[in-house]
Amino acid sequence: TRTLAVAALAATIGYVLFAAHPDVKTASDVVLPGTPTSGSQKAPPDYDVRTIDGRTIKLSDYRGKIVVVDFWATWCPPCQKETPQLARIARDHQARGVEVVGMHIDDRGRSTPEAIRKFIGDYGINYTVGMATDQMFIDYLGTVDDTIPQTPVFDRQGRAILHISGYDSSHARQLDQAVKRAVGGS
Repeated sequence: TRTLAVAALAATIGYVLFAAHPDVKTASDVVLPGTPTSGSQKAPPDYDVRTIDGRTIKLSDYRGKIVVVDFWATWCPPCQKETPQLARIARDHQARGVEVVGMHIDDRGRSTPEAIRKFIGDYGINYTVGMATDQMFIDYLGTVDDTIPQTPVFDRQGRAILHISGYDSSHARQLDQAVKRAVGGS
């Protein structure tokens, strides 16, 4: 019975970490850095984000664009499922001012730079991949839900219009719809 209890606990932990959580918000208090705020909105600090290719970016660099920010990791099955859609969005909507920015979470060395580069090649990532710190993850998403992927979508005014936690087929439809609405509302 002890083995069964350990197996059940491991299965529960695995489900919590890797299962798609149907958490979707159609708005958020978080805005892109440099966006004027009002009421309960908060703008996270404008971090200098190191990219996997050695550059430095700031999310404020994308002001005036529709921005899809994806917090992810190489070993996350829902992240692996979401990545092809993000690459398609980046490819199909770049001319309309849509930018996808992948933010690999700080997973304490579990994903080496080489593993991240391999993932980028294997999944055809055609967008910027930055390295998120724990504080950046917390500032954008809060500390309550550490599910990945976490994918907020920001309109051209820098306001979050959608925030997906986890990933499944319903999330895929909602992500496409949010990007199309933002492009159409431009």
